[in-house]
Amino acid sequence: MISQIRLLELELFSFCNRTCNFCPNHYIDRLSDNKILDIEVFKKLIAELKSENYTGVISFSRYCEPFAFRDILEERIKYIRKELPNIKLVCNTNGDYDWEGIDLDELTIMDYDIKMKKEDLGLYKRDKKPFIVRKMRLGKINNRGGALDIRKKFVRDFPCLEPSYFVGIDFNGSVNPCCNIRSDVHSHMDYVLGNLHSESLTDILLADKSVSFRNRAKSCNFDDICLSCSKEAGRYTSDQPNIMNFTT
Repeated sequence: MISQIRLLELELFSFCNRTCNFCPNHYIDRLSDNKILDIEVFKKLIAELKSENYTGVISFSRYCEPFAFRDILEERIKYIRKELPNIKLVCNTNGDYDWEGIDLDELTIMDYDIKMKKEDLGLYKRDKKPFIVRKMRLGKINNRGGALDIRKKFVRDFPCLEPSYFVGIDFNGSVNPCCNIRSDVHSHMDYVLGNLHSESLTDILLADKSVSFRNRAKSCNFDDICLSCSKEAGRYTSDQPNIMNFTT
């Protein structure tokens, strides 16, 4: 199952310095107390990925600001580079902290209100990391699995294969089936697939709860939190081969 995953989002800690109104962090406290992903859980996860020959992407994203504690980010990157030298490491940032020189393969700066010159984006200096820097503007915001109050209603009528090729791991070790579901939103708790403190990632992904969720999403038999989600496959899960033409 792990070999099928294309993107693993890994939250190294909980802190985010912003409370944007298009993110559940505007009412969920991610400011006052930074909780760090247990180092033993982190190492156990990387060892499992190594044993399964994982070759996908690891993204240090989700709902934290990864550069807020750059020392932690750099230490984890160094460890992963040693254990998994062939995978791609990427990251999203709000641009508030220094990001230059970080050992990432790709960085996306979320274009909220940062002021960067156009020439500073796109292909960054070839002799420095990260090699590619993107500036991503806010597009259509979905309701984050019901975690946001979006007035314009949307009824999903196309299948979702994202849970088949994506896994999100929160700072507390919780494993989630998509980028919109998070363990610190009360209405999402029933959809958390498991926790790495007590289970392996493989066992979690192969458990009946996970298999059932993926099958329902594929067949448009959506759970309530998925009914109003307009999200399509992401950049790292959608291609090679196209996610809608790839069957398991």
